[in-house]
Amino acid sequence: MPQLTPEYDRVIFYTISSKDVTHFSLPNCIKLVLLVQEVRMSEDYCHSDIIILDLVNYTLGHVPKFSLTDLKKYELCALVSGLVIPNVC
Repeated sequence: MPQLTPEYDRVIFYTISSKDVTHFSLPNCIKLVLLVQEVRMSEDYCHSDIIILDLVNYTLGHVPKFSLTDLKKYELCALVSGLVIPNVC
């Protein structure tokens, strides 16, 4: 969003743009998220991030695209970069 919330938080929306599974690449999605976060951290001043995932186009065809290796790499990268991801209930 172009403006911060009253608590000085930045709201970021991520979505899967197509139901077509042939165009989906988990490593590319992770790269995009990390690049946006990197630019945001270096250029933007806010208290914290509120990340909203819009999974309206997510289908069961996307599930096989998630490999444990890719998820482990993302987790390691997030931990090393100091990106704190709280548990959501």
